[in-house]
Amino acid sequence: MGFDMPTRAVTPLQAARLELGWKAARTIRALHEAASVMGVSVATADSLKTMLSRWENGHDSPDATSQRLLCQVYGQTPDELGFASASADIASKQRLAPPVGSEMVQYFNNVFTEHLRADNLMGPHYLVDVVRAQADLIGQMMPNARGGIRRELLSLAHRYNEFAGWLYQDAGNPDLAMRLTDRSMEYALELDNPRDTSYVLMRKADIAADLDSPDRVIGLAQAALRHSEKISPRGKALVLRLQGRAYARLGNAGECSRALETAYLEVMRTTEPDGLTDYCTPGYIDMEAANSLTRLGRFGEAIAKYERSLLSWPDALRRDQGLCLARLGYTYAANEDVRQACVTGRQAVDVVRSAPSSRALSELQRLRVRLAPWRRDGEVSELGNRIRGLFQPSA
Repeated sequence: MGFDMPTRAVTPLQAARLELGWKAARTIRALHEAASVMGVSVATADSLKTMLSRWENGHDSPDATSQRLLCQVYGQTPDELGFASASADIASKQRLAPPVGSEMVQYFNNVFTEHLRADNLMGPHYLVDVVRAQADLIGQMMPNARGGIRRELLSLAHRYNEFAGWLYQDAGNPDLAMRLTDRSMEYALELDNPRDTSYVLMRKADIAADLDSPDRVIGLAQAALRHSEKISPRGKALVLRLQGRAYARLGNAGECSRALETAYLEVMRTTEPDGLTDYCTPGYIDMEAANSLTRLGRFGEAIAKYERSLLSWPDALRRDQGLCLARLGYTYAANEDVRQACVTGRQAVDVVRSAPSSRALSELQRLRVRLAPWRRDGEVSELGNRIRGLFQPSA
């Protein structure tokens, strides 16, 4: 008998897998994917199957690297997965009760700003564990807060959980991304701020798009725009570009064009920063529009928008620059411009190597597959080797 369907969880580690409804094979695939992105080595699938069974049944303990990977793929802390000893667990809970006051709130606000900068420069994998832990810590501080301090903590809990959801999405784990984004929605509803609620609905739509659920994307987008008069122009643009993406997925070119044209008009209406949607620039909307046009097979139009997008790309948004280049490379390949696909693909590899993102890595894999008919070409072969090198753990 295997270990996929026990009658009850034996350990917290096993409970984490069963809570997600995962088979052991899915956990093993997720461990290999996370190890590849993080540049560490793990055992083969067959060996991991035996090891995971022993870990889940309490017969053995994973090493430090495996613990970190398991925390990454399940989106839980070492304590939650049962890795800490009982005494360490007690000490941890004691540490998780700092005094709640304005200075603590300011500290978490300052740290959050730095997390945003680091994410744009380096990608999600260096941040996701610490942001998730801090989101949990803020949640544990909530019962001790009152009045204005509690509302400020609510806002922080909303932002940290939404951001943790984004990091998991960008790291290639949409299930956990949706789980944390749902938690962020609970805080947003308590805050009763239409801007925050709309933004989280947009984020849920974005994750649904990654899960290839275009009808759900459209429904969530409509909900996000329900109080459009209270939402910033950039906030509306972010929702509308998802509507465009969903309509492109459904092959509805007319509705796609209308949504994207309106998104561009909205993003051009303001330059005032709001600390939430500042990444939504005209270049960003161009990239999103080009992605939809590629899905519709309108490669020439898509290439023009991608190239226009890159002309004004902000230096601080390096991770998304890598995504844009990877998508452009794929579109050149789809348009059978092999030379330009290779040039752009090499640029994308260089950026993605410094600021890894599972979304960009997936696009580079798509580019490699799209170029397969020309694999005997020297440039194509060399690019394929560069892309494969991004997925190989360092020695």
